Amino acid sequence: MNIEDVKKIAVIGSGAMGHGIAQVCAVAGYSVYMTDLKQEYLDSALLKVSESLDVMVKKGKLTPEGKEKAFNSNLKTTLDLNEAVNGAAVVIEAVPEIMDLKKQVFKNLSDIAAPDAILATNTSTMSISEISSVVKNPGRFAGMHYFNPVTIMKLVEIIYGEKSSGDAVELLCEISRKCGKVPVKVLKDRPGFIVNRISAPNQALLSAILDEGEISPDEVDSVMKKIGVKMAPFETADFVGLDVFSHTLEYYSETLSPQYKPGRYLNEKISKNELGMKTGKGIYDWSSGKAAIDTSAESKVISPVHFLSVQINEAVRVYKEGIASSKQDIDDAVKFGMNAFAGPFALAAGMEPSQISDALNFLAERFGLTILKPEPEILDGSFKSM
Repeated sequence: MNIEDVKKIAVIGSGAMGHGIAQVCAVAGYSVYMTDLKQEYLDSALLKVSESLDVMVKKGKLTPEGKEKAFNSNLKTTLDLNEAVNGAAVVIEAVPEIMDLKKQVFKNLSDIAAPDAILATNTSTMSISEISSVVKNPGRFAGMHYFNPVTIMKLVEIIYGEKSSGDAVELLCEISRKCGKVPVKVLKDRPGFIVNRISAPNQALLSAILDEGEISPDEVDSVMKKIGVKMAPFETADFVGLDVFSHTLEYYSETLSPQYKPGRYLNEKISKNELGMKTGKGIYDWSSGKAAIDTSAESKVISPVHFLSVQINEAVRVYKEGIASSKQDIDDAVKFGMNAFAGPFALAAGMEPSQISDALNFLAERFGLTILKPEPEILDGSFKSM
């Protein structure tokens, strides 16, 4: 199948990710059918898409005629899965992150979609290969991980399962480009793929800092904000929800290392239902609508170099494991998936290897996390020429 053959795309699920995917595909000119279990879900999704398109028009990113075409001509909704999938060249699933649910969805899709239709899952964490086990002809199945908010974030990780064909992956990359996104191929189906995997050790570090109790979250976040970070580390944890943050660490503790297991502080916060922004209190007080961070606090222990060094170290591991084909792909993934100034390898180019390894050794020893120990290529500086 060629990109010219793709006229209709079906999106399964109309939540934040689903309606965002449907919107960008409709704006790109595709005929999009979005389906869900209840009409109220679809109605809510359409309202949000309309509001988002209005913002684009207001900012001059879309003409009123463009909105009219995307919303009223290209985007359709239906409760009938068969109607949504019939004639679709590509089907993108965006249902909740529950393995059994995703498998059931794809078992159904495998039966009713065209035999040559490309099937893609928007999972951010789950095994592409395991989900594909229920799909007839799993060569046409791959991961298509968008980042939230879909309408703003540029990155789409296109992930190979064990049986994904190169043609299917390449077609999903071309569709992503047509929708104005930056696709990066993930060559191996590993936990966290590229971006979330590189972020994972810093999540473990944040949990360890909270458990130690010697460095306040305000100290860390104020330092990061002073270098221009829009949302600082602990602030981000509160924003996404400490329950979600903890769940992610649990997943990595089972798939990467037991050292990712969430600590006492997080467990206590969750037991009190102090989950961050959504409950009004977490690490910070959110009663005013934003995190009450003491920006006058200063840390003499933790600096931005520490967090960057952890990212660089994990990026080296990702490259060594063959999850990405190049350092440039890793840099692009982090830059466009985390809305960063640059990727870890680009930022490391101007740093001395000893600066990175000293930071990592300090963190590993202080917090008892061997997952933060520097890789050999960091110690000898050879990571710069890998």
